[in-house]
Amino acid sequence: MLILDKIAVITGGARGFGKRLAEMIVERGGKVVLGDILDSEGHSVSQALNAQYKGKVSVYQHCDVGSFDDIQALIDRAITEYGVLDILVNNAGIGGSVPWFENDGTSLSRTIDINLKAPIEGTRLAVKYFIENGRQGCVVNVASMMAFFPVEFGPVYGATKSGIANFTASCATLALMDPPIRVNAVAPNFADTAMVRDVVPRDNNGVLNMNGILTVDEVVLQMIRCIEDDELAGDSIKMLPGRLPLLHNGRKAVVSGVVTSAKL
Repeated sequence: MLILDKIAVITGGARGFGKRLAEMIVERGGKVVLGDILDSEGHSVSQALNAQYKGKVSVYQHCDVGSFDDIQALIDRAITEYGVLDILVNNAGIGGSVPWFENDGTSLSRTIDINLKAPIEGTRLAVKYFIENGRQGCVVNVASMMAFFPVEFGPVYGATKSGIANFTASCATLALMDPPIRVNAVAPNFADTAMVRDVVPRDNNGVLNMNGILTVDEVVLQMIRCIEDDELAGDSIKMLPGRLPLLHNGRKAVVSGVVTSAKL
């Protein structure tokens, strides 16, 4: 999908991957609707883009993805402001605290709500919109390399990201619709974001010291690839510092006749 003239909704758009992705999409001629709970930072990102490009290329709206109503409202905002939705990026996420077993049940539930339930609901709403309006569409999810290898300090986080990778692969057959709907994911290792700086333990962390840190741009360029590469469907792009990105060589959904055939 060419990004030129497309409308993208990005959750977690106030900083990190979301902010940089917004910049890259607007650079390529698209427009962005940003959602986050960091309202001051989110408004600043949107205002800076509008000032730089001398037009309304971005809007910001408060969005706590733990609230399904907020996700729906963010998608509705894109349609109200720009008329359509073309791209949804489920970028918002949290890391939880370390050690994980010191969390209470409410904190663990919120990690699952934000990292797993919210992207599934966002994807559901976007796919429903694309089908009902006969539009080609694209969804980008954010998994993690922790979806594919367990680490002792992040089992709940890793479980949510494993769920995202599986969910994404299960959406592969949506690309067979007419028009196609493609759902893909990036699965980066640790990257230079506030979440990693604030949550991941640095001292004596053998996993972190062995693998190093990805830059934000390295990850966001693969998000752009998920949008632009029409050959990707149900794929997760695995990323480690110093290595080429690699498509996960796992199973993806095949047509069963239950979902896709009714819409083809």
